[in-house]
Amino acid sequence: MKILVSCIPYDGGKSGISTYVRETVRALRDAGHELTLIVEPDGAAERDLAGCGSFFRAPGWTRRAPLSMLWHLLFLPRIVKRRFGGFGGFFICAANRRVCSSHPLPTVATVHDLANFRIKGKYSRSRMFYLAHVLPHFARKAHHLVAVSGATRDDMVRFWRVKPEDATVLYNGLPSIPAGGAGKGKNLLYISRIEHPGKNHVRLIEAYGKLPRDLAERHPLVLAGADWRDAGAVRAAAAASPHADLIRFTGFVPEGEMERLWSEAGFYVFPSLFEGFGLTLAEAMARGVPSAASRNGSLGEIAGDAAVTFDPYVVDSIADALSRLFSETPAERAARISRGRERAKMFSWSAHARGVAGLLARRDPVKLFGIPVSPLREGEAVGRIVSLAAERLAKGARPAFVATLNVDFVANAVGARPFGGNGELWGYLRNADLVTADGMPIVLLSRLLGKPLPERVTGADMVPEICRACAAKGLSVYVLGGDAGAVKEAFANLAVPGLDVAGIDSPAVRLDAEDPGVVRRINAAGPGVLFVALGNPKQELWMGRHAGELRAGAMIGVGGTFNFIAGRVKRAPAWMRRSGLEWIYRMIQEPGRLWRRYAFGLVKFSWLSLIHLCGGYRR
Repeated sequence: MKILVSCIPYDGGKSGISTYVRETVRALRDAGHELTLIVEPDGAAERDLAGCGSFFRAPGWTRRAPLSMLWHLLFLPRIVKRRFGGFGGFFICAANRRVCSSHPLPTVATVHDLANFRIKGKYSRSRMFYLAHVLPHFARKAHHLVAVSGATRDDMVRFWRVKPEDATVLYNGLPSIPAGGAGKGKNLLYISRIEHPGKNHVRLIEAYGKLPRDLAERHPLVLAGADWRDAGAVRAAAAASPHADLIRFTGFVPEGEMERLWSEAGFYVFPSLFEGFGLTLAEAMARGVPSAASRNGSLGEIAGDAAVTFDPYVVDSIADALSRLFSETPAERAARISRGRERAKMFSWSAHARGVAGLLARRDPVKLFGIPVSPLREGEAVGRIVSLAAERLAKGARPAFVATLNVDFVANAVGARPFGGNGELWGYLRNADLVTADGMPIVLLSRLLGKPLPERVTGADMVPEICRACAAKGLSVYVLGGDAGAVKEAFANLAVPGLDVAGIDSPAVRLDAEDPGVVRRINAAGPGVLFVALGNPKQELWMGRHAGELRAGAMIGVGGTFNFIAGRVKRAPAWMRRSGLEWIYRMIQEPGRLWRRYAFGLVKFSWLSLIHLCGGYRR
């Protein structure tokens, strides 16, 4: 798959998010995907991700974080639409930091944590406002969200009002870990950027200061990571500690030098106030380094029973956990290491990348007025309909219900004051097996909602292709409704070799007094695809009411499609169909019959769309 990946922000390669970007991009590359990476202008990501794909560099003026957020939010969607429209999907690596206002491609976005809701004053006021009130609105517009832990997904549901089914938990992975080495030293190690208060270094230092001197001397505290926000407070706390001489700051440690740190570590501690995942805790367990960690956020979830956990807000709790960890017998230590290594098997970058690619390939319906409209292109929709037909026919299951949604369907089915609707019809559409967007207003509304459907997929365009696909698979077709002469002319014009037309049935179908012989004739033929040409809403109501009685693979309402194919009614030119102006052409053809329907339909559709854009029909 051709995947566009936003690697912004990369933090110069010195944060947990940059580790996530590196490892996920490499795993996607190793899985055979063709990648184009959107990177910051500082060159750090290009250096670290050389050989992983081609690069698209953000403009130089985005070096400052606020400008980077603005460019990613407002300018990048236009660039994606213009330059990368043929890609299979767009992957945003850090949607808790950068989002897009709209998504021209199927988009999956990873959320690492919502720490700004958990830690007061974690960032500046302006950034906290952006993270709390601007970013969530646009992040929810992605086609699917990834949470790196169950705790993060719970926070997305609570604080962002994300539906649980719209977020998938994909745990982070682990780097390849050399055998032996780690866990054989004496140091107490903590790897994290030096940031106050979120990473909780100060309380860790205070807890370490409470340890007996001889115990602290046996296990010096090593704080590895680059200075970040308010690092001065951490260094001041270390300088004031009674064990100041036993506390060492390493600064940022490059990937190539990390093995030395792990080889000198005998224990690992992760006291952060909140984490979306906690990569280094999982790595410590995989390396066989006994660990202690905060029990809140995701850290307790990641640690399970493999680490000693504590309340990160209580200094005595941290000190007690460290004392317990240092005092374990050899047998207890060995058991803890074994549990940690077993638990670490849950975490794999290749599995994470497979999950992301699977979500990008998945085509979740776009809910419009509560109706699940499939984001499939015409060829994909035809393949899906014929596959459903073959599957349902083989199982003897009820036929798949296929609808082609347009303005007329919405106007007939959906209600909102002062307009009424048809609850029965709306129910059939909401529970349909497949709904396509047969109307440019439907596509345009999806774009305004930030979840764009790729194109208009009409019944008139699909019917010929369905017939060809059915002939190739040995499935028959049956037509109910329409003018029998026009239907025969249409099949003659199509001239599909090997197509089995099992029946052309044009009875006077009435919803209030139906002929049971219609169902018997269809069932005797047992068609793969049943075309119902009764016009909306009659055809969809008929299909919904008889779905449990029919023996067919799939049924689809096609209105006057066979009149178009037969040439009895001329279709609008292709340019009018593409631009959504076909209704004007149709109204000129039959003004007496159609002008009221189109005028009422467009007015009602506009009103319903306004309600939808303001938050209605979300369930």
